[in-house]
Amino acid sequence: MEKKKYTKKILFIGMPDMALSCLNKLIKNGINVVGVIPPPKNDPTNKLLTSTAERLGLKVIQYNNSLKDTDFLEKIKNLNADIGVVASFNQKIPKELLTLTKDGFINLHPSLLPDYRGANPYSHVIINGEKESAITLHFMDENFDTGDIISQYRFKIDEDETMGTLFMRTNDMCAAMLFEALDYYETRRLPRKPQPKGGKYKKAYALSFENHNVFIDWNKSAEEIERFIRALNPFIGAFTHYKDTIVRINSANIIKKHHKLKPGSIYNANKSLKIACGKDILEIESVQFGAYFISTGEDIVNRVDFKKGEYFGNK
Repeated sequence: MEKKKYTKKILFIGMPDMALSCLNKLIKNGINVVGVIPPPKNDPTNKLLTSTAERLGLKVIQYNNSLKDTDFLEKIKNLNADIGVVASFNQKIPKELLTLTKDGFINLHPSLLPDYRGANPYSHVIINGEKESAITLHFMDENFDTGDIISQYRFKIDEDETMGTLFMRTNDMCAAMLFEALDYYETRRLPRKPQPKGGKYKKAYALSFENHNVFIDWNKSAEEIERFIRALNPFIGAFTHYKDTIVRINSANIIKKHHKLKPGSIYNANKSLKIACGKDILEIESVQFGAYFISTGEDIVNRVDFKKGEYFGNK
């Protein structure tokens, strides 16, 4: 079957891995991508997206420091693009760039907007115990994730979902949604529905060492902590301290058992490492001690001489 010929000029901006999924999907189906903007040259993902775009025969437009650079904006203007698409990006798209395409910019966001606007919806839907999430395609304005909605797709969150599995699943969903929208856009105007006003919606703030919010709070229940661990696995990591060592816990199991121990205390370290939480017990399944080694929960008790009464907790 002959591939459909698309004429609308598409400007593409993104970061791996969502950008790779989307860009490959668009080119495979004949979408007319006239330019690709990767992250800045000092970003470690720049070369991956740049090399992929060049392999696909696409024009790459680099910038050094700012999306407001005069020479960069002039190159974008000369493309005469009909619309810009953004597939994951860690910088705000300035007004100077948003106005350089005929019909503005559209963005893929992995949540059910207006809930979970922000940097990390993947983690927060798991932390909060949501049963479902979504992907949203929306027009961009000068604020983050507040533009008119084009389309949304809901899906169930698995009981053992991690940040990584959610990331992988939504990348493929986003690629399909973006292609469907651009196929529609080839002959018609994209629909748009304004988002509700106000700030009473769930946020997806950044999780990082710099923000001091990636450490386990042992006062919480084992169920909440286990969700927190999955929500940060593998890209960020859920951390705690043992003596003078930073410990990263990658996965754990919940043991429903009443205790009177201080949260963070070692419940026992017989055949595996079990830690008392504010409610119930957390059995460690995979753990990394500093930069020294990664171990299973069963093996760690043979590597480290844990004593009952010692505890895990932040310094």
